[in-house]
Amino acid sequence: MADSLPVLLAVVLAWAGSFNLAAPDFIREEFRAWGYSDRLRMLVGALEWIAAVALLIQPLRLIGCAIAVIILAGVLVTLFRHRAFMRIEYPLVLLTLLLLVAQGA
Repeated sequence: MADSLPVLLAVVLAWAGSFNLAAPDFIREEFRAWGYSDRLRMLVGALEWIAAVALLIQPLRLIGCAIAVIILAGVLVTLFRHRAFMRIEYPLVLLTLLLLVAQGA
């Protein structure tokens, strides 16, 4: 189980990064509604991919966790700022799982 958790988180991060980089209309609209630029969306997508790859490489796993934790902290701040409280559970679960992986890295 411990070995599969970093892989699962890498898949989730790569999936999220792909959405941010591909930028379907609903993603662009959401970033725009939050007051964020397309450049930030692309940066977040690229960082999600970097974190995903780093999670799969044992010596880089802690760095991948750190990058992902920073991204998720930004997500949580954004959701709190915009009072999107019903959407907070998913990033909180991811954050908790990343901290567990970081602890074992």
